[in-house]
Amino acid sequence: MARRVSYGKVVLMGVFAGGIFGVAQGLLRDNVWVGLVSGAVFALAMAVVMRRLWGSTALRGLDSRQRRAIVRAMRQGVAVEDSRLARPLMDQADAVLAMPFPLTALRVGFVVLGLLGLLVEVSGFLAEGAAGLGGGVLLVISSLVLLFVVVPLGQRQRERTRRSRDATRERHQVS
Repeated sequence: MARRVSYGKVVLMGVFAGGIFGVAQGLLRDNVWVGLVSGAVFALAMAVVMRRLWGSTALRGLDSRQRRAIVRAMRQGVAVEDSRLARPLMDQADAVLAMPFPLTALRVGFVVLGLLGLLVEVSGFLAEGAAGLGGGVLLVISSLVLLFVVVPLGQRQRERTRRSRDATRERHQVS
């Protein structure tokens, strides 16, 4: 039975992610309008990304056991055992790898985010003394986490997906 990802589910997840991001930005900037605008933009971007990823037709018609086998093989970077799942795995891997992951741009963006946090820290210290040091801590910490945890994890997972696709192609002779 084909499983179709509804627009409602994607919009709901986008609104949820955008709401969290918007609230964080609104509190961080102490401005409701900044939170609303940034949350709406983030929600739209997340909905588009999720629709592309969840809307892949590669896994349609598969039962949950088959889906789990494909996802597990992609996560571990190995070939899928069942030859009937070779084509869906390769199609899903192609859909995942087609999503842009601009490594250099992400790194530069997160470094700029960290520098912005440091700038907020310094300007807060100069304006208010030790009491003004808390303003940019969240930006600096989130920048470091994104730079040294999230980006390498995403890069490793994309490499595992690529290895899984290539191993499945070689094992099952699928082009």
